[in-house]
Amino acid sequence: MKVKRFMGTNMQQALRLVSQDLGADAVILSSKKVAEGFEVVAALDYQSEQQNPVEVERQLELQRELERAKDMSRERQRARAAGEPLPEFTPVSMPDRAGAQPSTRPSSTPVLEDGREQSSRPSASSNDSQYHQMMERMSGELSELKNWMVSHGGSAWDTGRPITWKQSQLWQRCQDVGLEPSWSDRIVSQVTEQNDMGLAWKQVLRQMAVDLPVAKQGSLDKGGVFALVGPTGAGKTTTIGKLAARFVIQHGADAVALVSIDSYRVAAHDQLRSVARILGVELHTVAPGEDLAATLETLTGKKKKRLVLVDTAGLASQDPSFQGQLSMLKQACTCKGSGPRMRCLLTLPLTSQGRCLQENYEHFKPAGLAGCIFTKLDECFSLGPAMSVAALTRLPLVMIADGPKIPDDLHYPDAGKLVRLAEQMARMARTRWQAAEAMSLANCRQTGSQQGVH
Repeated sequence: MKVKRFMGTNMQQALRLVSQDLGADAVILSSKKVAEGFEVVAALDYQSEQQNPVEVERQLELQRELERAKDMSRERQRARAAGEPLPEFTPVSMPDRAGAQPSTRPSSTPVLEDGREQSSRPSASSNDSQYHQMMERMSGELSELKNWMVSHGGSAWDTGRPITWKQSQLWQRCQDVGLEPSWSDRIVSQVTEQNDMGLAWKQVLRQMAVDLPVAKQGSLDKGGVFALVGPTGAGKTTTIGKLAARFVIQHGADAVALVSIDSYRVAAHDQLRSVARILGVELHTVAPGEDLAATLETLTGKKKKRLVLVDTAGLASQDPSFQGQLSMLKQACTCKGSGPRMRCLLTLPLTSQGRCLQENYEHFKPAGLAGCIFTKLDECFSLGPAMSVAALTRLPLVMIADGPKIPDDLHYPDAGKLVRLAEQMARMARTRWQAAEAMSLANCRQTGSQQGVH
């Protein structure tokens, strides 16, 4: 049996819609006058002796629910384009077994023009087995309706997995912040607040801060041997200068040494040599094929340098020299000498796209990464991609660089402040896009009015 509801400005129009949709074999179950005009409920393949009125009402409620879902989807699209808060979708409760009754009695006879029924057929009672089967079908159809709403809202990475409508909205906010979908999934699934959207979002932000791995404050102040690795232009050499200057201020120039293994670029050592000269610290170069581990052993052993910083070349993984440099780093990291073992810190420029940051992690992972440093915070517009790399790989965030000044623009991270800053960046970006859209619309209207005048 197929049951459907039709709306018309008058009874003739409603009956014409029934005929066009269901054909001449349709049976009119009910009709009534409503605010919008006339409502007619019709069925195809209806047998009053066998059919349950609960089944009729179930199909009608599902149809109304689908109509509300489509209206809500259009309203959400309009609100998103206008920058307004997105309305929430609350499914209508379906009638239960005890209280479910059709709005009017089923009727297989025609109706009068004023909407009154001429006659109706008696409804058949349902047994327990039919009721349970009906409830199972209703549950499945409501689940399909929920998945349809989520997928059409564009709020879920995987429309097949369980997710509430409120969770889908939180997931979309995570995307606005720039988080990777897999991290967004994990965070949203842990939200317990289901009533207030504002409280739920605060819980999401707290979970972001908890998930973000951050090294202990002052972890580099004790010294050690560190190699900064990362792509070209990530700010490795500048960051080395900042770290060296901080340590010189605290412990003196004799406690610091710089090492460069970047022999692949023209004038690669010039910037580091200038830093070493200004700070008054030693600078050593290690050519390809030489023993980096032996140089580090000498500096931390005989010369008793408390902090040794190694500058590397930002080579692409396809570069023939990349594997040679990677081999040097791996050997130094695994060397069992008397001094401290070298640790590699991945330098991630916040101005890069999320996919680029992920690839950089995969390229330098074989070197044995101990942590990461965020650079160029003052130039970026989204913290989400870099935060996602750290959270998903469990790579501790050691330092953050937010400017060119040495050594001032280098700080130890605070997870809570980073998350709040990431949210502020997302809000600012949204405001800028809304302003740009409004300006573009105003320009289009102005151009159209000018063309109309001419």
